[in-house]
Amino acid sequence: MKYKMMINLRLFEDGGQGGDGGQGSAGAGGSGQRGSAGYTFEQAEEIANSRAEKASRAALADFYRKQGLSESEITTAIAEFKAKQAANKPNTDAMQREIEGYKQQIAQMENEKLLSTKGVKAEDMDYVLFKVNKLVDDKTDFKKAAEKFLKENQRFIGTSSYRISTGTGTQDTGSGGSMNSSINDAIRSAARR
Repeated sequence: MKYKMMINLRLFEDGGQGGDGGQGSAGAGGSGQRGSAGYTFEQAEEIANSRAEKASRAALADFYRKQGLSESEITTAIAEFKAKQAANKPNTDAMQREIEGYKQQIAQMENEKLLSTKGVKAEDMDYVLFKVNKLVDDKTDFKKAAEKFLKENQRFIGTSSYRISTGTGTQDTGSGGSMNSSINDAIRSAARR
């Protein structure tokens, strides 16, 4: 036996009025809506998912019936199948959160590297990073905010590099009168700071 499928096309005018030529809705269930159908995307998706769920359940039930299972066993088998299917489905929300966490870590490392190249001392890095991040907005990126903050707060830039000459000098400086003792004195005074 062959089934004919009738497609009911409606022509809509500019005013939103439409007619079906005096024919009723045709198709499986005959639950078509006359006139302009005002479904939102969410409603259409819900309808499609519901129908797909029913079709999936019917196919599974038919398969299990052919295997000789009773109705209660079919219900149990379908529930087990759905549980296994849900367990195997990847958790995209958790993966997205993990990706966002990695992006934040990368951005923080890049920001720390930028601050390090600008001369921020290691012991002040967390504080400066915190303060510069507060200055970042839609108009100011991290680099500009860092330049502004460090220009106003020079004390966080490590400029305390010591120059020690190991060559022989002609001057007698320091307590012992030799170059070696003056170097030792410079190291001791730097360690006391």
